[in-house]
This record gives sequence, C-alpha cells and structure tokens, in this order.
Amino acid sequence: MKKSITKSIVFTAFLILFVLSNLTVSGASSLKVTVNGKSEDIGTATVGKTVYVDIAALSQILNLNVTQNNNSINISNKNEDVIPEIIKEISPSVVGIIGNTKAKEGSAEGLALGTGVVIKSGGEILTNAHVVVDMTRIVVVLSDGSGYDARIKYIDKKADLAVIKIDKIGLFPAKFGEASDIIIGKTAIAIGTPLSFQNRNSASVGVISGLNRSIDGFYEYKLIQTDVAINPGNSGGPLVNMAGEVIGINSITTLNAQGLNYAIPIDTIQFVLDHFYKYGMVKRVTLGAEYDEDNVALYGLPSKKGLKVISIKAGSCAEKYGLEKNDYIYNVNGKAVNTTVDLNEALKGLLPGNKVNINIRRDGNEQSIIVVLDELQI
Repeated sequence: MKKSITKSIVFTAFLILFVLSNLTVSGASSLKVTVNGKSEDIGTATVGKTVYVDIAALSQILNLNVTQNNNSINISNKNEDVIPEIIKEISPSVVGIIGNTKAKEGSAEGLALGTGVVIKSGGEILTNAHVVVDMTRIVVVLSDGSGYDARIKYIDKKADLAVIKIDKIGLFPAKFGEASDIIIGKTAIAIGTPLSFQNRNSASVGVISGLNRSIDGFYEYKLIQTDVAINPGNSGGPLVNMAGEVIGINSITTLNAQGLNYAIPIDTIQFVLDHFYKYGMVKRVTLGAEYDEDNVALYGLPSKKGLKVISIKAGSCAEKYGLEKNDYIYNVNGKAVNTTVDLNEALKGLLPGNKVNINIRRDGNEQSIIVVLDELQI
C-alpha cells in the first residue's frame, strides 16, 4: 500500500510541476536545487508560499520522458521510449561485412564476418583493421540488404581501425559523440553482426563499465570497458550513447567471461581518422627507447613508479636530448606514465618535430627534459 501511495504522490507532484512549467510566474527563487546529491542549475519560481521547479529541466536530469497533449500527461522512463528510436535512427548507418579470408598453412580459405559504420555518405565505412586485413574479397551489406564490393582505403593495425570504401552514394553517416560523454554507468548500445550474418544489425544494451582499460599485447591505446553483449562478428560496429552518437568501435570480448567487452573510444577514432585524411596513414612519434613496464601498473593497480628506460637507440632523440638507460619516465606533458600504453596515450596526436616535456627520476632525483620527437618508422 505504501508503494502505491508513494507512486501517486510522485505522479501528482510531476503533474503539478509540468502544468506550472507552462505558466508565467513572478518572484524568482534563489533556492539551491540539489538532485541526487548534486547541485543543479534548475530554474525555480515562487507563487505565494510555494516554490515550483522547472519540470523540463528536472525530467532531463532524472532521465524521464514527460509528454503532454490536450487531455493527458505521460511520464515514463526515458530509456523505454528513447532506445528503440536510437536503434531505428542508427541502423541505416550500420553495415555487415563479410569476406573470404586468406588461406593459412595447413588450412583452406575461410569466411569471416564483421560490422562497420558509415562515416561518409559517399561510401566510406569505419571498421576494425582485424576485420578486413586478411580478407581477399570484402562485401558490405547495407541495412536494406543490398550488397557491394568494398576495398580498403586506409588501415592502421596498431589502432585496429580501417576505412573501407564502396561505390555507392547517398549513405547515412553516423554522428560522433564526445569523449567527455563516456562516463562509467551511462547506458550504451551496440549494434552489429554477432556470430551469423542472419543476425545482422542486432542490438544489445548495457552500461559503460570502466575507462582507460589496457589489454597488454593487443592494443596500444586505452579502451572503454562495457557489459554490452558483444560476440564475434560485432567487431567494427558502433557503441552508441543515448543521444544516438558513436562513442566507440566495439573491438574485443573476453572469452570464458560474461559482460567483459572492450571498445576503441571516440578520441582515438578521431585521432586516427584525422591522420588518415591528412596524411593517408597514422603518423606516430617515438623517443627511440625501449622500456620495462611496471608490473603493478600492468595488473591495473595504482602505481607511481614510472616506465623504466632499458635501452636507447643510437642517434635517437632520446639520446640527443639526454635520456639515459635506467631513467624512470613518470610523466609526459602532464600525463602520468607507468606503462607503454600510458606513453602511447601521452604521445597520441603529437607529430614528428613537436616538443614534449618529460619528467624523469634518475638515481632517485627528479628532473625535467624537453625532447623534440622523432617519427616512428614502420
């Protein structure tokens, strides 16, 4: 009975607030509004002794959907209404990828599948490099079921991203989100081609579980962790936020585990695409050194030890600007460094010839070195 009464009170309160939000009232209140313990900038107004809160602003914060027509007001969980619309909106931008794979020693030519997301209306599609790198023939199937031969236009194995091209115009590019919107606990949606091509454009919903994850030996940059259901074939498909914007590319799942999946975040995607279109490849920088990583940091535990320099290439910028064997690099341009992934993140977006400020520990003493970066030769 208490639960029913509480629901009635909440509904009545929202009903009053919604109606009053359409009224013009005087006497603005200077009251501080706190929602779930967080101070919010919500307009308030006082009528007599009663203070009213802007229902439109409050509903956005509480993730509720409030609609009104001539005869009724409807209040519902926003996700219930929005998720189907997001899936409907993004689906035309999601494609299935299928192709023959190169025969390996002792095995016959096989068949592989994956997913991609349209980024340009003229036929350019973003996917994982590992989806297409070994395909001898690539076929893209659009959401309407039509198929087109595709070719690799750009590919970067280190970031595990590629752009493929089909001869088709009038496609529907997906919208990109912002890295700042990737927050632990927020709802995320994955769309892809799991396990079988008949499952093309399947959707799954979950949350962002973690940020700045590293997978040693597989990815050179940090990843998003999510519990959104991802299976083989989802690779290359979009991870989408509640605004229908791509915030990641689903890339890898953990075998023998549940809900432990990873996506390449939008900031890495933007970095790679920017280089693709400017240089036709990703230009990377190097210090010209080799490192020993902090095992504590590799296990994901807090560490401030730094990245140990174990050798320096002759003639490299590391040698030129004074880095030495057994130095510990602990900060690069204000970013903490304990692993090579940390270092790659700190150097991401920098170009050969750029200067970088490196903080090191040498024989227990801290010092700062300015280094002009070399280009990494592939």
